[in-house]
Amino acid sequence: MKYKVGVLVMTGLLITASSGFAAVHYQSLNNKQGEVTLQVKPAVSFPKVQEEEIQRLDYSRELGEQLLAEGMAAIFYVLPHNPEGVTDTRSKPVLYSDLSALQAKLAGQKVALATEIGDGYAFENASVYFQPVNLLHPPAAEEAAATAEKLRQQAEQSGKDYAMLPVELSDQMQSLTANYRKGDQEVTVHISRTNGPMTQYVDEQVSFTAEKLTVSGKEMLYTRYAGGNSLAWSTEIPGSRELIHYEINDMSGQFFTKEEMVKLAEGWLN
Repeated sequence: MKYKVGVLVMTGLLITASSGFAAVHYQSLNNKQGEVTLQVKPAVSFPKVQEEEIQRLDYSRELGEQLLAEGMAAIFYVLPHNPEGVTDTRSKPVLYSDLSALQAKLAGQKVALATEIGDGYAFENASVYFQPVNLLHPPAAEEAAATAEKLRQQAEQSGKDYAMLPVELSDQMQSLTANYRKGDQEVTVHISRTNGPMTQYVDEQVSFTAEKLTVSGKEMLYTRYAGGNSLAWSTEIPGSRELIHYEINDMSGQFFTKEEMVKLAEGWLN
């Protein structure tokens, strides 16, 4: 299951559990024009991925974890499980404990972060993934093929069964997770950027209930799981198809009520 979880997370969020049963409440959120911005589907509907590809992706992911330093990215070519001769781009997040430095880095990107949320939950730190430049501005097919061939030859000659080419990170946020703390209680806020609607795939073994709310004219999804709860919503970037998605998660077992979760989100809705 380790490999399959990794692949599903690439496209959205996979929520899994080892036991229990699902109270099926698959919901979707819409903007003011009625267009879907976020949808929740059962994991069984996730597009099938070949086992060979899963193994390749897992291997390149492990290499990225082992070889890349904080805030670095690289194109990887792996020989095992790679009959199509493709590359994978991997990156490591940048860690921030200084909120003002992070806010300055994200200036102009329509990403909001508060110093404090709710009743005294103060910003503690954040882990931020920035988009590698080769994914933000993809090269022409011929150039990408030439890079893959060059890396394939290096991998064969190195005896390591892989090769890597460092690439720069852009300043554009791909996703971030910010932690807010009040004593021994913690709340996390996950923020991600997508080109179009986000899809979350939920394992059918997960027991959960979900309710769609409308707060200050914005649709939000309040979800309760056995281990906590969450509140999610999306905002549009004017003039583009891109969306910024927010999800507040209760990580300390407080089991906030709907009203308490909405209060945590108020700083983003004003």
